[in-house]
Amino acid sequence: MPARKTSSSGGFARNVAPLAPLALALVMTAVLPSGRQNITQADLGTETEAAVCPDDITDFQDCHSRFPTGCSAKAGYDPYLNLLKNQLTPPPAASFKPPQVFDKLEQFESLDQNMPQGLTSRNHAQFRDDLAKLGEGKLFAAVGYLYYAQVTGAESSNCGLDSKGDPEGSNVDFHIGIGFDPGLAGKVAGSSAKPTGTLMKDLQQNSIIVEMTPQYRFSFEEGIWTIENLRKALGKPVRVTGQLIVDSEHNLPGQNCSLASTAKEKQSCWRASTWELHPVVQFQVCKSASCDASSSTSDWANLGQTGTGGISTAASGSASGNPSPNKKKKRASSGSNTGD
Repeated sequence: MPARKTSSSGGFARNVAPLAPLALALVMTAVLPSGRQNITQADLGTETEAAVCPDDITDFQDCHSRFPTGCSAKAGYDPYLNLLKNQLTPPPAASFKPPQVFDKLEQFESLDQNMPQGLTSRNHAQFRDDLAKLGEGKLFAAVGYLYYAQVTGAESSNCGLDSKGDPEGSNVDFHIGIGFDPGLAGKVAGSSAKPTGTLMKDLQQNSIIVEMTPQYRFSFEEGIWTIENLRKALGKPVRVTGQLIVDSEHNLPGQNCSLASTAKEKQSCWRASTWELHPVVQFQVCKSASCDASSSTSDWANLGQTGTGGISTAASGSASGNPSPNKKKKRASSGSNTGD
């Protein structure tokens, strides 16, 4: 492998960490796809709640209307982190300029190096102020290349729903790798197939992760933000805007390559940084063969828009104001990434 380049019953289980003001403010501005009103402090009480999933969750809409923090089989996850992941703010205006544009892997590695000591997969809220100083909770952009795009498995943020029997991943996140090496990008350009083997490992270890959530896709980009359209853009320059967060579930040397020090960790790690753009609120593809952070707004086209190198698609669903019925999917009884 090429070396990594450097440069069953419902209920609640209470987590004693107080609900962070930042998360509460973010959640109160959210609009859930099911049509439920904005969540208020009265909905959540004075503490963040980690929920045990009941057996009757049918789809992501059912999940997020009933469980703002998601849920899992044992409520063994960080509810504050899931609140951040499940934000649903409208897409930014065309004139929106993020406070920072990342165009180098080293910028994310620097964030990892400056993360507060003691952050684990269960105490995110404890470090909310320190993480906010690093930019968590704000919209940022990343300009690089689309290395890979895949449908994820079961996660607590989506109530343990999975994608079995549903290749479109209607109820789960799209897990997307954005890298900054044109040479690596060239290895997947022109192919719509998911990379595999050694190439996939190399792409993972040299890319940051951005996530398209099911509720965001359904609410704003139905029929446009599809795994098919993403894979048609493999290897192309892209500009991705989303909320900067630390996915502290994966802040481990065996997963986060920026922390890996032993040979075993360097072999097993599968992400260049614990920092993500999640959820993605805008995904653009370069209209030509070359774009960078200094390219003008007119050089980019939204994913699925005519002029993005032959990946245009007819707008449908909620993007045109008429959401199509969401496919229902029962919750998985178990999963490797549910937070338990």
